Amino acid sequence: MTDQQIKQITDYIFKEVFSRDNALTLQQLQDKFAIDIPRPRKFACGLSGENTWIFSSDKEKVASQKAVEKRFGENEWIQPLREFNSIEDILKAWQEINFLTGEKYINSKDILESDSIYSSSNVFQSISIFDSKNIIFGYKLFDCNYMFASRDDSSCNLGIRVKESIYCSSSFEVSWSNKVSKSMFIHDGFDLYECLFCSHLRSKKYCIANMQFEEKEYFRIKQMVIDWILR
Repeated sequence: MTDQQIKQITDYIFKEVFSRDNALTLQQLQDKFAIDIPRPRKFACGLSGENTWIFSSDKEKVASQKAVEKRFGENEWIQPLREFNSIEDILKAWQEINFLTGEKYINSKDILESDSIYSSSNVFQSISIFDSKNIIFGYKLFDCNYMFASRDDSSCNLGIRVKESIYCSSSFEVSWSNKVSKSMFIHDGFDLYECLFCSHLRSKKYCIANMQFEEKEYFRIKQMVIDWILR
């Protein structure tokens, strides 16, 4: 995955959610929207010396999956036979070959600085991503596409800061919700379209703080909210 791909994905999500072009750098977006999203930590690979990424490890001995596979190709990780006279002998021998594996990917491609990625593609700085693609700063996402700074979601698309939700799309700062689209600052919502700052609401559109607005006034206020978010 290249810097250009990361920017293209990020810009596409940004424009879909905020209806304007992205003028912020990736670092600015990270600082503004992703500071509380768990991300992999950088370690030096104990086998190659190159950088690798792994989630929440304090172990000194970390090796990238790529380096582990290369080492396996040499002699299938079989060590010369030695005599064991104590449990200490066994533990010492185990310590010599026991590296915690980082940058773990299965059936995935175009992955960068991520860990525990399964059947996914185009993923950057993310952890535990399953059957998803185009994910930037994601954590525990299942069957998602074009998500930025989001976590614990399933079947969501084109979202920024979407959390613990399912079937949500084109939205910002949504949590514990289902079937929410084109909305911002929603908690425990269901079947909402174009709503702002609403909680525990069901099957509504053009609502703000659980109040029903006319469409024209709603969009006037929405632009004010977007300006406030991005200032």
